[in-house]
Amino acid sequence: MSCDSTGSSAPLVRAVNLGKSFPALRASRMLRYLVPLPLKPSPEDFWALRDVSFEVCPGKVLGVIGRNGSGKSTLMQIVAGLLAPSVGSIQVEGNVAALLELGAGFNPDFTGRENVLLSGAIYGYKRHEIHERLDRIIEFADIGEHIDHPVKTYSSGMFARLAFAVAIEVNPTLLLVDEILSVGDVGFQARCYRRIEELKKQGTSILFVSHDLSAVQMLCDDTLLLDRGRAVMYGTPKKVTDKYLAMMSEAAAPAGATSEHVGPKITFTRLALVDEKGMEVVHPRTGGRYFVEASIAFHVAVAQPVFSMQLKTMMGFVVYDHSTLNANMPVRPIQAGETVRLRVGLVLHVCPGPFRLGLGVADIQGDLPVSIGGSERIAFEAISDVRAYGIANLEADINLQFDNPPVEAKRHG
Repeated sequence: MSCDSTGSSAPLVRAVNLGKSFPALRASRMLRYLVPLPLKPSPEDFWALRDVSFEVCPGKVLGVIGRNGSGKSTLMQIVAGLLAPSVGSIQVEGNVAALLELGAGFNPDFTGRENVLLSGAIYGYKRHEIHERLDRIIEFADIGEHIDHPVKTYSSGMFARLAFAVAIEVNPTLLLVDEILSVGDVGFQARCYRRIEELKKQGTSILFVSHDLSAVQMLCDDTLLLDRGRAVMYGTPKKVTDKYLAMMSEAAAPAGATSEHVGPKITFTRLALVDEKGMEVVHPRTGGRYFVEASIAFHVAVAQPVFSMQLKTMMGFVVYDHSTLNANMPVRPIQAGETVRLRVGLVLHVCPGPFRLGLGVADIQGDLPVSIGGSERIAFEAISDVRAYGIANLEADINLQFDNPPVEAKRHG
């Protein structure tokens, strides 16, 4: 979809038939690296990217997903200007802040505070401008006294906090995020997601690479699926992540299987979180009652099916896990070709913040259930009028009583 068709201005990033090859290292070509002339393509060259086209519109988030080695990081490095494309063209407008590697650009011997000032200078800010942002950066990073310690003593989580805090405070036109949000605790991740939403509202565009499909669905407007360097699909997050899950299921099928079913054993034709009126929600209120609704098409017969539900934080911490097996609820055998409609009621006793929710199906073989498929397509952010931090919302009722009456101040004169 072009930016003009959405009513926006020209795209901040436009890639057309983008390709990146890395020459094969052969003895006959080694000397060519010493000569500043382009190498002619060879059939032995490795193509990390080929024929990739996309646009990033102002104020939009484009997610990039795919298996390891599919070309995601190469694409991000080209957009950041760290690599030049071998073929095709790419245009990038505006101020770009890249979070491609934790602590990239930081001097390990400098303190966190000194590196903030250094990063501000690299981004082109005057000293007084970065000083004006210093307190906000330190507050967002929330690494305490470590801000005045050398960054070589930092954990990966501290690197992530400081790097993200610096990048979002320089008001980038385009923010590149490559898996950095997978590092850090739940509270930090929640702040990052909220800040990304704020940046979107301010008009910042974001290119977001992640293996967390729930985060992609929650944050992104469009999604690009890469496989072996090529663009497989470009479209809405739901359709693209569904395609990716189907590809992963097919890849997991036994090689050379003939008599067995090849491809996904089940398909989720519907999976949604709805309120008591049946309306789909993405911002449920904490303490409210909601329902998970699903339609599951079975492509294989399942003798002893088990249906399960898991609620997780964005970092993958399991908040709640329940199943028909745990509930002592036997389910009749399911035939290939059947579709099962499932409805699970739950009360969201969680604190405000982002979560992901999924369903799974297993078959009891022997004494243990063996998974035959699942999906984590629901991503939501719980909201509340009352501030609370953590995961579980215990709905504490605070009551204060004072044994002694307040002492009245004596008047003089």
